[in-house]
Amino acid sequence: MGKDVYRSDAFGIVLRTYRLERKLTLERLSEQVGVAHSFIHRLEIGAKQPSLRMVLKLAEELGVKPGELVDAMAEKMADK
Repeated sequence: MGKDVYRSDAFGIVLRTYRLERKLTLERLSEQVGVAHSFIHRLEIGAKQPSLRMVLKLAEELGVKPGELVDAMAEKMADK
């Protein structure tokens, strides 16, 4: 991989999009996955990156397969 395709906010953009499509507040989603709403906010702005375990929890609460989140993130990274 010659060029840098890392985009730290890619997952956050995807997470926020899915959360808003499902009409979930930061507070509601954070409650469902068992974290502080500030943690979800930091994920969404790219200040934090999720662990695999968190990706699995988020996908479950958003009603999608984990791969769907990852694929959407990869697309965002490619849009750099």
